This record gives sequence, structure tokens and C-alpha cells, in this order.
Amino acid sequence: MNLAQPVRLGLIGAGNVVETYHLPALSGLSDLRISWIYDKDVRRAELLADAADIARPIRSLEEAPDVDLVLVAVPVGARRAVLTPVFARGWHAFCEKPFAATLRDHEEFVAAARKRGIRLGVGLVRRQYTSTQTARKLLEAGLLGPIEEVLAGEGSRVRRTGKSSDWYQASAQESGGGVLFETGSHLIDQVFTVCGVESFRIERCRQRVWEGLEFETSVGGRLDLGHGQDVPFAFVVTRLHDTYNGIVVHCRNGQVRLGLAPDATVEIRDRDGNAVGGIPARLTGSRSLFGALQAEWQEFAAACARSSDFSDWDTGLLTTGFIDECYRLGARIPATEVAQGGA
Repeated sequence: MNLAQPVRLGLIGAGNVVETYHLPALSGLSDLRISWIYDKDVRRAELLADAADIARPIRSLEEAPDVDLVLVAVPVGARRAVLTPVFARGWHAFCEKPFAATLRDHEEFVAAARKRGIRLGVGLVRRQYTSTQTARKLLEAGLLGPIEEVLAGEGSRVRRTGKSSDWYQASAQESGGGVLFETGSHLIDQVFTVCGVESFRIERCRQRVWEGLEFETSVGGRLDLGHGQDVPFAFVVTRLHDTYNGIVVHCRNGQVRLGLAPDATVEIRDRDGNAVGGIPARLTGSRSLFGALQAEWQEFAAACARSSDFSDWDTGLLTTGFIDECYRLGARIPATEVAQGGA
């Protein structure tokens, strides 16, 4: 498929993630032009189209003007109904994370896209963070020796969500299950990217649940890094307790630590955790969040222009598989202290 110049883009979903993140990032890219926006809430699509100066909101994907790419930014519970007409129209699709509600859904979407010659991508934006890429290069260089253990955490105690009752994450079906899908998908994929993970084995998983939604997951097991490297890991994602927010990679001769912000410094420590030095993001071309979003859009559009072929990594299949297995195998414990919806 020869993409038009500028690339024609359709937006499927007019929610907060599109308004707050994707639209500001896309506005700075002259080689991508938004042709239309669609949402089942027509009024919401109209308001966002007017605010962002988008030519038109549309009422049906089947009748939408042709485009080269689409952003799929609807909750995972509504994703299948959207991807079916997208595949029928032959549009390449960049899906906001999480890509699919289950590993089975993910594999079915990938198979359908490949059958139609459509390229898929996923918005796991932390892959584009300066800190992520710097940490990966440092570990690949082997300066601290082989990796021996990986620890990661994200979250804090939250008493209220700040969202109203129609927030999509209030529904386990719409959100994919809870905080592990919503926040953990970024953390897990970032760890996999930094460490070059090829496969995993979950040995223990505990989840704290309230009214069908998971608010905390603690999981441990082994990561296969290739070349015979098999190392232990422990991750926690929570909205019930304060926790360390970052990634710690223990190597034979020291540690690599990084926070979860796009411009985080990559810290180098000795085996006992004492600071040795660091690589500030500004020294390696620091990106803001919007810069990282722009980078992933440019990367996806360029890939679509080259070929419709894509890899499992492009869609985050390993990340989906990890989260799916946590939800299937995790011991589910009722949570007694859970953030309530509302202001």
C-alpha cells in the first residue's frame, strides 16, 4: 500500500486519551493529517472535532472516507466491534494500549490483520522514552555483567479515582480487568524492552480485587533473556499502597535503576545499591511525553509505508500474554480498602 502524503489518519474514539495525549502530539506532525473522528457518543465526537479543528466527525466506520491509518482508542471491551470494519476497509491500525483484553483476542486480531495485509501497532509509548532506550543500550553493552534479577513497581495508595461513574475503568469488562491492564501494561512492556525479554514463567501471583476490578497485583517468576540467561523477577502494580516507582536491574557487578518518566536519569549503582553515577536524559536527547508519542506515530507510519508485515513485538504480544496469565492464574483476594469512584 502506498500511503498518501501527507498520511491520512482517522481517529476512532474521542475520549480523554485522544483529547489529552494523541491530539496534541499529532498537531505537531505535518506529515500526518487527521481526516475524521468517530465515537459512539456522536456529541462527544462533534465537540472534539470542533475544538481540534478536525474536518468532520463521522457516524459510521463503514461509510467513513478512506484513510491510510487509524488510531483505535476505544476500551478493550469494545475493540472487536471496531476492528472488524477497520479490517474490512483495509486500514492499518495503531491501537492504544492495552491491545486486547485476552491473549486469545490478541492472536485473533493479529491473524485477521495478516490475512488482510494490514499492519498493526500498539501504543506502548514507554518504548520511546529516552530512559528506556538508554538503559537497554547500557545493559546490552554488558558493562555491569550479566543480569541476575529484575524488580519493578508502580503505583501508590489512592483513596479516590477522581472519575465519575461513567469512567470506563469502573467496568472490568470495559477496562480489561483492572490496574494491571491499565497501568501494568506500560510497566511490564518497559521491563521487557529494557531487558530484552524473550519469554517468561510466572511462579506466583496475588491480586487484590474489589467488585470484579483488580486494584493490586504482585507477581514473581523467571524471565528468559536469551543466550541461556534465565533470571528471577518480582513486579508489583498497585492502587492500594505506596510502592517504589521504577525498575531495578541487578547485574553481577552492579545495578541499573530508572524511574518511569520519559526524562528519568538512568542510575548506575554498585552491588550494595550505593550510587556510582548516572546518565541524565538530557545527555542522550531527552524526549517529553509528547515527543515520545510523536516518535511512535512517525515510526508506525514509516513502517506502514515500507511493508504490511509486522512482528509479535510490534503489537506487544508478550506483554498481553503476561497480563492474561496473571488474570487467569492469580490468587484473587478481596480488597478491604479500595479507591472509590467520584470526585
